[in-house]
Amino acid sequence: MNIGIDIVDCERCGGIVSNKIFAPSELAYINQKNNALTTIAGLYAAKEAYCKAKGTGIVKSQLPQIVIAHDALGKPYYANDPQSTLSISHTALSAVAVCLIF
Repeated sequence: MNIGIDIVDCERCGGIVSNKIFAPSELAYINQKNNALTTIAGLYAAKEAYCKAKGTGIVKSQLPQIVIAHDALGKPYYANDPQSTLSISHTALSAVAVCLIF
């Protein structure tokens, strides 16, 4: 089992909404959430946590391929990796994500 964790300052996420970082489905989710900085920061932290758990380092060009989706109850998960588990939490100031890969 591998674990990755990341924390992101929400204030720093205002300008990162881009298809160079997020998949089309994630951009739609961000739009649905009214471009909330907490949503953007949470998704970004989830991508970085995944990279850390995989041990690959953060390769910016690969971030759109790490897709975070949500089930019917709103629980986030990695759409591209069924062997992983994801948890995201945030305050008004920061977001944190934890990834476990089995």
